[in-house]
Amino acid sequence: MGGGPSIPAPPPPPNPLEASRANDLFYRSSLETYIQKQPEVAALEQRLREKYSPRQRELERQMSALDLQRSAQAGLQVERELGPQRSVEAMRRQFEMAPEAYATQRGLGQQAALQFARLYGQSPMGAVPKEVQQSQGANQVDYLGGLPRTGIV
Repeated sequence: MGGGPSIPAPPPPPNPLEASRANDLFYRSSLETYIQKQPEVAALEQRLREKYSPRQRELERQMSALDLQRSAQAGLQVERELGPQRSVEAMRRQFEMAPEAYATQRGLGQQAALQFARLYGQSPMGAVPKEVQQSQGANQVDYLGGLPRTGIV
């Protein structure tokens, strides 16, 4: 099958029966090794889990708590800045979509305010602290304040 003085002849094609037998033998030996080593691997996994899992869970709890805190702070900041505008926009949209529902809601609100005044002897607005009634505007927030400082500018 060819070949010359400088080119060696190619190897003969593999015998499919021998190749499948070799694959089967390799697969069986791999499975046997896996089954044999499984208790050692399980013990190693357990040792690693005992060593690293508590720390990892603690870090995950801290990170999720920080995420929740940051998202709550961001939500409060947005609400502080945009809350009045949002509520006015919602009322305008409600009035445009369904004027009779808007009127009903306003009437129910006035009725609730009157009932509150009769029951407690003061208007509902009087029961709300002054700083909550009239927002003095959003306080200045330093978003980078909680982050550690690095030498990078």
